[in-house]
Amino acid sequence: MPLAALAADETTDHLQAELANGDAQFVLAQQDAQALQAQADRAAANDRMIAVLRSEAMRQKELNLVANGRAMEEIANALANAARADGDLNARNELAIAQIKAASLIAIADANLANGIMLAQTKGRTDEEANSRAQSNFLHQLANFISGQQAELNMANSKEIGQNMADAIHTPAIAQEQNSEAMGADELLVADVDLAAGEIAAASDVSSEGGTAAAAELAHAASSRHNSHVRAGVP
Repeated sequence: MPLAALAADETTDHLQAELANGDAQFVLAQQDAQALQAQADRAAANDRMIAVLRSEAMRQKELNLVANGRAMEEIANALANAARADGDLNARNELAIAQIKAASLIAIADANLANGIMLAQTKGRTDEEANSRAQSNFLHQLANFISGQQAELNMANSKEIGQNMADAIHTPAIAQEQNSEAMGADELLVADVDLAAGEIAAASDVSSEGGTAAAAELAHAASSRHNSHVRAGVP
């Protein structure tokens, strides 16, 4: 049959065939649309899952950074306290040493004075008494200086050394803890960005694959089906 005749073929059988073909194509289009939608849903679910996993990894990294920073700060704080305690102990030792030295000097001074007094009383050596008194006064003053001002200076120096050591240990750890918290905040921001990106990608999957492509195919099939129904006079 010539092409013109085929194009003009309006027999009942031909119209019924077109009608059946249009209905079949529409059913296939519906199935394809459902398949595309299912594929889009799976892709969206995968994007969301990947985003969640990435986000959780970043959140865990943030927790680890903060935990490590705090742990290091706690260790440094303990070491700093030990350094201060060591400084205090050294200060107490300085005081004890000064008191021992002072007591020794006073004992020598008192013994010399007693000997000078005895010589003055027994042998008339008043010069020995005067000399021993002068030495005693000097040694008592020296003992007071050693156990007082000098001891205080040595104690303050020991405490300052301990504090300086504590600061040298603790201050960098505090800075590291703050840096870890800042880095953790950055990782948390990345986690939120990953999660948001996953939602955007999922929405794009549903829109492009499950929506646009499926709708286009379904619309084309519906149009063909409508035309075949019109030609066949079927509502």
